[in-house]
Amino acid sequence: MFVLNNAITVSALIIAIIVVRGLGKKMPKWITCMLWGIVAVKLIVPLQFESVLSLIPTRDPIPANIAVETNPQINSGISSVDEFVNPIIRQNFTPDPVASINPLQICIDLARYMWIAGVIIMLTYAVTSYVAIRKRVSASVKTAPKVYECDYISDSFILGIFSPRVYISSGLSEEAKGYILRHEFAHLSRCDYIWKPLGFMILAAYWFNPLCWIAYILLCKDIEYACDEKVTRNIEKGEKAEYCRILLENSVPMKMITACPVAFGGIDVKNRIKNVVNYKKPAFWITIASIMVCVAVGVCFATSKGSATTSVQKAVENEQTQTGQTVNKAEVQKSVVTRLAEGDETAADPQLEVKENTDPEIIDFFKKYYEAVATGDIETFKCMNNYCSEYTELSTIAMADHIENYDPGKIYTQPGPHEGTYIVHCDGSIKYKEYDKPIPELAWYYLCTDESGNLYIHGTISMDMTGEENSYFQKADFQPSVLELNDKYYAEKSQMYEEDANLEGIIKSIKDDVAEKIKTEVGSRS
Repeated sequence: MFVLNNAITVSALIIAIIVVRGLGKKMPKWITCMLWGIVAVKLIVPLQFESVLSLIPTRDPIPANIAVETNPQINSGISSVDEFVNPIIRQNFTPDPVASINPLQICIDLARYMWIAGVIIMLTYAVTSYVAIRKRVSASVKTAPKVYECDYISDSFILGIFSPRVYISSGLSEEAKGYILRHEFAHLSRCDYIWKPLGFMILAAYWFNPLCWIAYILLCKDIEYACDEKVTRNIEKGEKAEYCRILLENSVPMKMITACPVAFGGIDVKNRIKNVVNYKKPAFWITIASIMVCVAVGVCFATSKGSATTSVQKAVENEQTQTGQTVNKAEVQKSVVTRLAEGDETAADPQLEVKENTDPEIIDFFKKYYEAVATGDIETFKCMNNYCSEYTELSTIAMADHIENYDPGKIYTQPGPHEGTYIVHCDGSIKYKEYDKPIPELAWYYLCTDESGNLYIHGTISMDMTGEENSYFQKADFQPSVLELNDKYYAEKSQMYEEDANLEGIIKSIKDDVAEKIKTEVGSRS
């Protein structure tokens, strides 16, 4: 999720730079290029920089383990966004506890393959473009150190990273050559022949973010603006006019975004000429102010708030939502959920600790429920759930072909948020026909009682829960006894996978078979 989270959080930084770039007309262009350098660092450095002055509410809006969460949700740090997006995620991607296929995991895998395909296409385009240009200048003639003339090019440019060369079109006047070479050697001194390809490589990784495309286009423009300013900084007006004339005469329309080369007349010639004509060497205070703006943008938009700060803010919002009152941050830091998450067992609520169930009605209910899942008895399954989607129905029937035995095992309960409700943890196992041992399984259910006194599983609680119910479930999930139960399950399952290298492949083949059956059935119904 590193690339996706980075693409989301860097968007605010790119927008901020676009705004600063638009307002800072007098800002030296080399400083504008520094701003794009901040974007590059943000996108490629795996380290996360934190600052209390950051305006980015969180560094990981999408949790790394969202695909395996029983209640998947994002945490953008913006409550209005979370309130809009999370119900959609819960409604469409909440995993069914009896299905072995997680719809969100499938979507993430498809998105991963699409991303890889996009990266490959981008890199292939860059390589083929470079090879084509290299072939075109293969018949060039060296006229000066690092300078080559070629009959088969219409523009002048720098090509190469480790041994960069300046290629100019043959037939240019000496005056034109002079100005063009001054521009190209300005690129060399600024190492633009490295920065532009690096920018394209970063774009190749973040091709799915439109703002990254805009950032790369503006970077290419600002590189040229900075070189124009460097060349014309100390020349007279007459020389500026001549430079503009040569720039216009050698302009070549660019139809596609390129990774290389760094060309003289290929980018935004009209605005470059305007910039050269209107350019005045900035006052010292403008340069200092521009650098300060650059630092401020980096601190506010390239960093994120510390995880502790974010947790406190989230707790404040939850508390305010539930009580309608403003809560002191020091008090929030001592809230039950926060203390439990930090491992403070003194915050545990004895009433919420899991206890092994002794109620025969609940035991019989889950034995019947697990038997229905194992045999594919969909009618019984539907009667015991308040909701059964078409996907759940198809996956339950398909999975039953592989289940030899499905045992709820030990049943643990916690009191639910309402009278007649229970939070149930079934510490059981599932025995597949394709494997000789039962595999541990820990399932979570929200068990309710209807008006007639009959038990049923509330399968849509993740979509229907109120803020108060959500807080209750969070508090229940963090109780030490629940965490201990989870740790025991994960340790047992991990040990099985470590002891048998074939197990993962067997489970995958079962999931693939179920997915294929669902696909076939859906296709036959349409």
